[in-house]
Amino acid sequence: MLAAYRAVRPSLLRQGALARFSGGIRILEEAHKAQENLYMHQEDEKLLAKMIANHPELSPEYQGIKGIMMDDSQKVEDKVKMIFMKHGIPPVNKALIQDIVALVDTAK
Repeated sequence: MLAAYRAVRPSLLRQGALARFSGGIRILEEAHKAQENLYMHQEDEKLLAKMIANHPELSPEYQGIKGIMMDDSQKVEDKVKMIFMKHGIPPVNKALIQDIVALVDTAK
């Protein structure tokens, strides 16, 4: 019986070693993926910075409402709604929109 155990034991030890080794590979692969994602994110930031430097009209912080206000085909009410949407405010309060439109009309 003891001889049979000794004959099986080395194979069990190898399987345990392989299980531990494969776990280490998984950790290394995940670390490699994380490093790759970080590198690609940094490269994307560099490309976006170059793109905005070459074409500042693409940046929302530089553009402001100039693009909305230059379009004369829209009514003032539609322009006010677009400004609300630009800032993440749903234009559902019609009374507020009408008051802002009236304010803009009196300022002209």
